[in-house]
Amino acid sequence: MRFRTLKNMWPKKKLEQFLMVFILCGLPAIYYVLMEIILPELSDYGSPAYVFQLLLGVFLFSNVMSNYVMCILVDPSIDPKLMKSQLERGEHQEDWQKCDQCEILAPPGSRHCWKCGVCVLKRDHHCFFTGCCIGHENYRYFFYFLIYFFLSCAISLTSSSIFIYVLHGGRYQLSMLTDLTPSTSKFKNVHLNSLIMRIIYFKWPDRYEVVFTLVFVMLWIGVCVAAYVAYDQWSRGYICYDFKFQNFPFDRKLRRNFKTFLGRRMRWTWISGFIPSQLDHDGFDLDNHQG
Repeated sequence: MRFRTLKNMWPKKKLEQFLMVFILCGLPAIYYVLMEIILPELSDYGSPAYVFQLLLGVFLFSNVMSNYVMCILVDPSIDPKLMKSQLERGEHQEDWQKCDQCEILAPPGSRHCWKCGVCVLKRDHHCFFTGCCIGHENYRYFFYFLIYFFLSCAISLTSSSIFIYVLHGGRYQLSMLTDLTPSTSKFKNVHLNSLIMRIIYFKWPDRYEVVFTLVFVMLWIGVCVAAYVAYDQWSRGYICYDFKFQNFPFDRKLRRNFKTFLGRRMRWTWISGFIPSQLDHDGFDLDNHQG
């Protein structure tokens, strides 16, 4: 496993830079709001339900961040030293292709990425969220990041909906301000703490209401984006494409197909992105990989 240099980790596109900063800084902020504001109202402090939700939140958040970080750190490009040794030993096949941009002979499934400027081993796609390509070496981390990100957003959205619609009667209230309308208004005895009513009467919303509204919107966006990316991977991604049509190349079964990108310790990789799991082949010649 090789790691990218700090210079190569920073995306070149502004959109990718924004997404990376948002995930690294925004997700911890959202996690803090969920654990400090919502969780204490969902369950009594110290109760079994509270402890379970707390541990679940820590587990999901740690997996989202650890797999995202590893996805960025791991270099998916072709290792020139390993490729050179393959060529010198004559272990390459006739279907290897030449990349005119990198001026190298690349194995099948490898493609040049114009955004990264390198040839990626078993390139799947260029990810806007990580600012790098997803390939043979880092597909495992992208796979788990996508799963845990979707689960985190879906569970958080459900908890937030219970918090806002059940515990707060359909509107989120943290401030106890009253009589926001002029005294002559017929609504002077009505609590107008909701964000919508504040806007109607040109009153600035409470900062906590703004924060929670942004969190709620971000969770909806997160669920939709994660679902779309998962569908896109299932439809076009070459690894998931094999799962969908039971088309396992090189005579691999479903479990062994998972093992090609989850590694030899695939049973433990779901715990954290920081758990090492050596891949059972180098990605150059899948016919000769170990079972």
